[in-house]
Order: sequence, then C-alpha cells, then structure tokens
Amino acid sequence: MDFLILNLTVTPVKLASEESNGDIDQEISVEQKEGAFSNFPISEETIKLLKGRGVTFLFPIQAKTFHHVYSGKDLIAQARTGTGKTFSFAIPLIEKLHGELQDRKRGRPPQVLVLAPTRELANQVSKDFSDITKKLSVACFYGGTPYGGQFERMRNGIDILVGTPGRIKDHIQSGKLDLTKLKHVVLDEVDQMLDMGFADQVEEILSVAYKKDSEDNPQTLLFSATCPHWVFNVAKKYMKSTCEQVDLIGKKTQKTAITVEHLAIKCHWTQRAAVIGDVIRVYSGHQGRTIIFCETKKEAQELSQNSAIKQDAQSLHGDIPQKQREITLKGFRNGSFGVLVATNVACTWVRHP
Repeated sequence: MDFLILNLTVTPVKLASEESNGDIDQEISVEQKEGAFSNFPISEETIKLLKGRGVTFLFPIQAKTFHHVYSGKDLIAQARTGTGKTFSFAIPLIEKLHGELQDRKRGRPPQVLVLAPTRELANQVSKDFSDITKKLSVACFYGGTPYGGQFERMRNGIDILVGTPGRIKDHIQSGKLDLTKLKHVVLDEVDQMLDMGFADQVEEILSVAYKKDSEDNPQTLLFSATCPHWVFNVAKKYMKSTCEQVDLIGKKTQKTAITVEHLAIKCHWTQRAAVIGDVIRVYSGHQGRTIIFCETKKEAQELSQNSAIKQDAQSLHGDIPQKQREITLKGFRNGSFGVLVATNVACTWVRHP
C-alpha cells in the first residue's frame, strides 16, 4: 500500500499582504500594525504600485528584514515558503536604488544581482521587481532562451539582474556581463540551489564580484526556507562578520506556510488517480485550482491524461519547451484550466499564484 500525501491550501495563499483592509470597524491585526507602510521609508510611488498588486501592508518576514536590507547589512533570512520572501528584498532594494539614482548611462552594469535556482522562480522574481518600479531597468536571464535579446539588454543597460546560475555564468565567461559594479547580491532559495547542484556555479559567480577581506564587497542577502551547512559556509566566506540573521521558523518542523494543511491517504498505487480525482472534486470543486506534483516526467504526463481526473488538466515538466511551459503557467494563473500536473519545475512558482 502507498500513502498519498496531500498538501491542501485551506485559505488562498498570498505572497504579500493581498488581503483587503475590510470594514473600517474591523480590528487591525498586530501584523498589520507592525507592517504598516508608515513604519518604513517607502515612497508614495512604490506604495501606489504595491497597492496595485493588492499589497496593503508588509508581511512579518518583510517587516522584520526591511531595515536590515535598507541599511545595507548582510542578512540570512529564514521563513516558510509562501510567506513573501521576494518582496522582503525587492521593496527595500528598490527604495535604496531610487534614492541613489544617477545618470542611467547606456550599457551600465547591474547594481543588483539575484540568483534563483529555476527559470520559473527567476521569471517570477523579475516580475515582482518590475511591478513595483517604473524607473529601474529589470532584466531576467535564464537558459532555454536566445542569447541575442539578453545581449541587447546588456547593451542598453541594466539596474537589477535576475537569473539562474548557469546562464549568468555563461555571460561572465563570454566577457559580456560585468559584475564588478555590483552593490547588492541576493541568493534566493539557497537550499534549493544546493539540492540542484548549483553550489560550485554560485561560488564561481560570487568570486567575480567579491574581493577577499574587502569592505567594498556587495551587500549579501541569503533567503531560504532552510539553512543547510553550505549556506553558513557561503556566509562565512562572503558575508561580513556583522551579518544579521532573521529566523521565523526556528525549530518548527513545518517549513511551508501555516495556511497549508497536510493529509495522508492510504491507497493502492493502482487507485491513486481515482483517489486524486475524488480529492480534487471534494476540496477544489469546479472553480478552484489544483497542482499535483509527481516524481517523474512520465508520471506527470500520464496522470494529466488520466480520465479519473475528470477536469481539464495540463502537464508541466522538463521535457516541455520553455516557451510552452510559460504559456502553460500563464494559462493556469488565468484560470484557463483547473489542474496542473507537474514535476519540481513548478515548485518554486507555487509560492506565486
């Protein structure tokens, strides 16, 4: 007998504060008070753009890390997946760069580098930056896309560069990408970078931007749900001894957002598709959206075509071309179909519905 493990989001997961403020008489929560925009040096222009994204206050990880990031301190931050880590560094970095805007010359090298383990996460992080700034040039470089457009972006000049380690390394080795002017480096989901074998590539990239024992090295920000030993090795090697640490997980075993309920259903492997179909109908209905994660590409493809699902389902895995993957993700976000069956290529996107 197999166990079917289910992670059920019992309330809509929000990346940042997407809840409305509700009735005027509704009691303001402690989180809303601590995360009020008035507590932070955030410009009216950025606040307007944040509200356009449905963000009305900062979530705990954003509120607790804002001043560390804004003041230029190195930082290791741990928070559950799905709690808004991207805006934790995006908002203060954008405000900092807005305050330092100088002549934006053509061909200028990036001041911010964000490394992400997957194309999907890099794309979403880039979008989060772009959504809250109209003055800065944000670019996203990852494999599976043509080099030509990326060369053009570098010729025009970049302020914030988001990318995967492989493609960033390619541009460095070709001599096209200059990282010597970096002021801020962010490693997003560093635990996944280690799991996916990117540790050596990340260190090669960092070695270009950092000088040994120099006080002029970029500000370094590490964000993750877990902190394996490699994270602290990186911290010791590249971060200042005065680096800050914010841990909103501690010794708690649950690394996902508290809005996720975990269930295990015992069933024979031949019944899994039927059981999954029943679970979708009970918990998601016809209006909700469901993501099913499979261990292999073959399983994802077969399950998406299984009649037991009884809903329009599409698959997402590494054998699907990058362009089609982006179209599939967009369709799922827009509600064009209700069930996405995927391997781990979509894991980092799940935080960004």
